[in-house]
Amino acid sequence: MVDRSPKHAEELDRFRKLHAETTDPLAARLLQDIISELEADLNPQRQKTGSKVERG
Repeated sequence: MVDRSPKHAEELDRFRKLHAETTDPLAARLLQDIISELEADLNPQRQKTGSKVERG
């Protein structure tokens, strides 16, 4: 299994910078979603204790 944490961390930093610089509300919202997904990938233990309820 390949550890992708360094790559995810670099992508997360890049998307956070883009989010800070954007003036387009739609782009900002999409970047927030991307950032949230990358953070979830980096912190899988948070998903178990997160506030979202899983459906199934």
